[in-house]
Amino acid sequence: MPRLRLHPPGAGFVLQRCASPARPRVLPGLEWRSCHKIEGLVLVDRFSIRHSRLLIAVLVIVVLGVVAPTSGPPARAQELPWRDKGSPFGVVAALGNRVRADEIPAAVALMREAGIQWQREEIFWDRVQQQPGGPYDWDGDETGRYNYDLAIGAQAAAGINMLGLLDYNPAWFKGKNPHPDEWINDWGDYVYNTVARYGRERGQIKYWELWNEPNLAASGYESGLYTVDDFVRLLAVGRAAALAADPEARIVMGGLSSIWGEPPSPHHYDYFDYLERVGQLGGWRHVDVIAIHPYRPDAPEGDAWRRDQSLTFTQELQRLDGILRTYGPKPVWLTELGWSTNRGWPGVDEDTQAFYLVRAYLHAIAHPSVEKVFWYDLRNDTRPSAPYDRPVYDPREVEFHYGLLRRTYPLDPARADLRKPAFLAFRTMTEMLGGLALQEVARNGEQGLYWHRYAGMGRRVDVLWRTGATSPVVSVACACREALVRAWNGEVRYVLASAEGRLSLHPGALGTPLYVEYDPPARRGYRFPATGHSLGGAFRAFWEARGGLARFGYPLTEELIEPEPGTGRPRTVQYFERARFEHYPELSGTPYEVQLTRLGEAALQREGVDWRSLPIQPDDPPECRRFPETGRRSCPPFLAAWEQAGGLDLMGLPLTEAMERRDEATGATIRVQYFERARIEYHPTRTGTPEVIQFGLLGYEQIARWGGMP
Repeated sequence: MPRLRLHPPGAGFVLQRCASPARPRVLPGLEWRSCHKIEGLVLVDRFSIRHSRLLIAVLVIVVLGVVAPTSGPPARAQELPWRDKGSPFGVVAALGNRVRADEIPAAVALMREAGIQWQREEIFWDRVQQQPGGPYDWDGDETGRYNYDLAIGAQAAAGINMLGLLDYNPAWFKGKNPHPDEWINDWGDYVYNTVARYGRERGQIKYWELWNEPNLAASGYESGLYTVDDFVRLLAVGRAAALAADPEARIVMGGLSSIWGEPPSPHHYDYFDYLERVGQLGGWRHVDVIAIHPYRPDAPEGDAWRRDQSLTFTQELQRLDGILRTYGPKPVWLTELGWSTNRGWPGVDEDTQAFYLVRAYLHAIAHPSVEKVFWYDLRNDTRPSAPYDRPVYDPREVEFHYGLLRRTYPLDPARADLRKPAFLAFRTMTEMLGGLALQEVARNGEQGLYWHRYAGMGRRVDVLWRTGATSPVVSVACACREALVRAWNGEVRYVLASAEGRLSLHPGALGTPLYVEYDPPARRGYRFPATGHSLGGAFRAFWEARGGLARFGYPLTEELIEPEPGTGRPRTVQYFERARFEHYPELSGTPYEVQLTRLGEAALQREGVDWRSLPIQPDDPPECRRFPETGRRSCPPFLAAWEQAGGLDLMGLPLTEAMERRDEATGATIRVQYFERARIEYHPTRTGTPEVIQFGLLGYEQIARWGGMP
């Protein structure tokens, strides 16, 4: 995707001056061979220039037509090895640059909630060193920004791996368009000191990305890298400095961005051409990892036109493989990838962003050469010049809406409007697939169906989605007892009991990933042989104290994380035959730490019954109690059962009067009454036994299915 990147953030304008009479001066669209008679400053509104380019461009791919002679033979072509997929789930958060010091703990808490394994921490050279040979400032400014010590330390303490990004020419040359000769030695000092501090001395970062998007004019040509040769030289000096500072350092080539919407310019390179030139110049030997930013204007499975051919995301990666075979196989990291939710082109709606996220990660993980994927970015951006506590929300600005989180102030994890659907999708993806390995791509677009199979750590999980108009049924010989089916956002859809070790599955709505976990293992506490699921902690204490098996039945699942309705906040839940438990740690030590879901109301909704429209009984027999909140009565024997089961706190208000129903199990007529959190049943054929009063199997009825999905 075209990017509206401002470097450094906080400066919407760049002052450009001739560095010396003999030094060429270049402005967007103009090239000056000499500056002998050029004096003064030129003020360039880079933000406006980039914005207007985006609006007028229509899928134009830029490529330089002249390729310089090679300066060394390429490595012998060879097949590509399958790469390490052990920790593929990354994001770009750049906490030091984008999050104020007082909000870094909240940001790290949200990253842990999402299951983020890697984060790209960008350390701006011009922010940590103000003068050539001068001291380095690692702990921020008076506004609480650029505190790299705090940001990096907090993430390391939370167990989050970091990719350090080192970029952009120094503060003393900003706006002067210097030749690399004037700052390349200082660049080596900056790399050395940064890697020494956070690598060798503190052991917090071992992977270092050198520069960012040098193939784009704004961060390449206009930032002092006038040729690809200059970039290769920067890599060589940076690698030498990094290894001198920390022999364990690993070097990632500065990420190269896709170009879909830039107008023609002699200073923009399609990243395939740029990589070819880096390889021809021998740059491969200076890096351990190749990084790309494969933004695209359509779905990951889309077939968008790219210069001289149309490419899906997978085909784009396959084309990259050809370059790897020519110059040597190296791991590929996608250090930026994302879709914006801005209004207008190229934005997508928030649900679509979430669907594309999961599908892009899965396609990338299934590709042999790709090791890690970094979603751009953690939180929606704002105008760099805007006050931190008064962000700009412009809904049409592309750059502001790539985040997993909406832009809020303050950054409060409890805030109801903070998490976008993409955040829920990321959190569910890492919960379902973290620690597992891809076993098979069972379907790869046939009939519009995609089916990836993962396993590891005693778990088996399939992911399915469709891009075609039909929803084909998939028959799975799972050799399993049951399967847990969850939606893209973590919501439980079904618990499927297999029919002789087989299940029938089909993907849901168009484009929405679906997770299927076979025989989820028991995790903690006592295991019930009847269902194979366990019960422990606060849920077990509540189950035992409030009625046990007769009231709640057996557990149908393990403890799970589901999104809280309306907010998306994570809520630990567990399904039982007759109830669904919800855990509220913020109420620990009170009677409300464990609460019951309103399954009674949900059951009526599934039956198409609006309890509010049911008639009100006018009389009030003395043995009954009327509840003015709903207008319903509860009479014997339901009233006594309601009181014994916990009354208002556990059962909730009555939603209906007592009514007759047919018992599906026996065919007998029974009487039932629905409450907010339960259904009480009176079985007259069992009069004189403990089973005359029962609690309906609302949990089972909601999620349990036999043989496959309905």
